[in-house]
Amino acid sequence: MLRRTRTTLALTALLLPLAACGSDSEDASDPAGTGSGTGESISGVSFSGEVGEALEVEWDGGVENTDATEVTTLVEGDGEEIAEGDVVTTYLYVANGTTEEQVYNDYDNGAPQSLPYDEAQVGPVFTDLMEGATYGSRVAAVTTVDELFGGAAESNPLGLPAEDAVVVVADLVSPQEVSPEPSSQEAEEADPEAQPTVVEEGGDPVGLDFSGVEEPELDTPVQVLVLEEGDGREVSPQDTVTVDYLGSVYDADAPFDESYSRGEPLVSPLSGLIPGWSIGLEGVPVGSRVLLQIPPALGYGTQGSPPSIPGNSTLWFLIDVIEAE
Repeated sequence: MLRRTRTTLALTALLLPLAACGSDSEDASDPAGTGSGTGESISGVSFSGEVGEALEVEWDGGVENTDATEVTTLVEGDGEEIAEGDVVTTYLYVANGTTEEQVYNDYDNGAPQSLPYDEAQVGPVFTDLMEGATYGSRVAAVTTVDELFGGAAESNPLGLPAEDAVVVVADLVSPQEVSPEPSSQEAEEADPEAQPTVVEEGGDPVGLDFSGVEEPELDTPVQVLVLEEGDGREVSPQDTVTVDYLGSVYDADAPFDESYSRGEPLVSPLSGLIPGWSIGLEGVPVGSRVLLQIPPALGYGTQGSPPSIPGNSTLWFLIDVIEAE
């Protein structure tokens, strides 16, 4: 939904416009390298630190490029095997395996991700990391930018060169209670008086003004306010959408992310974004501008996406629906 410079958002929500296409992953699991939490390695890089507590990385020449995702179990956890549909508390680390540069680290961000074991929502690389793994495991993948971002290598939010190898490490810490399926939720028409107004500069949205708006209860359903109605076909939850967007938490001085100033609309399957987007945009005609109010359970949950999105945050998104297919 939203990519973060906040790289944090990028890797989950919006982010994760990680594709729902198939993957030719190769399982390179190595039980001999599991167990201690220190000194686990794949060719060109080694990792230490206890799962769920810390991750330290030591490079030794970088990793070789690969044509497919190769998965290695670094530490085998002693919990139950992760099942399809589980929501997994996960610390993620992403690095450019060619230049040895870190581009994302949940341990630095101070909070884990909540990742569903569902390829339609997070893409094949992350489900490859979870496949056959047990809770408490540390699993690594060497992959390509194209595999990680589902064919969107040139415009990926982490700025990774399309030709470089990528290293992804996931500490699969614990299961979470599964939120209701988006299909069981319905959006409500918002009261315009209870919604923020759009602030523009030079004709482009730059923020939301919450003056006079009360903070909603955390269990408030998704609210949709149509500001301008388009004349295109209606959006379906199965669509890939092209949108400009701006996201904010309540009474924020500035948005936590937006695409207008970058001049680069987001292109993503709705299924790869936070559930509140699928619920709120269903049935909205292409060409519309809408304001969505999304409760925490259908956004970033109890953990949020620090530092820009605190836990239990209601989210507001101004969205211009450019295309849907």
